[in-house]
Amino acid sequence: MLTLPASYSAEAVECLYEVIENLTLNGARCQVIYDSQATRAAVIEADATDECGEMRHPVLAVLEMERVTSINTVLRIKSFWTESDGMQAKVEQGSLAKALYKALTLKKQITLVGL
Repeated sequence: MLTLPASYSAEAVECLYEVIENLTLNGARCQVIYDSQATRAAVIEADATDECGEMRHPVLAVLEMERVTSINTVLRIKSFWTESDGMQAKVEQGSLAKALYKALTLKKQITLVGL
């Protein structure tokens, strides 16, 4: 079973991820972030919140992918996860999936293939 954090530290987002899109979903300022090394993309809340003295970005959705060829722009979808608690529940899964797909295909020229 895949267990993912419900938030990413602001430091991790800055060091590991590239912000490829800023958008508003259901009134929440969000970012689509991409890690080319781990072939992972996520939708996070743009505004970090203090959790036990550490600034963290709540995660709304994560898309895990894998390379299927030597071409780095063709990726297979491994899993798609959404947070179902709190504010995240107000944003529909379809909106999150569409935001990830659009940002990856338009901003990174990535071709996504199904499972």
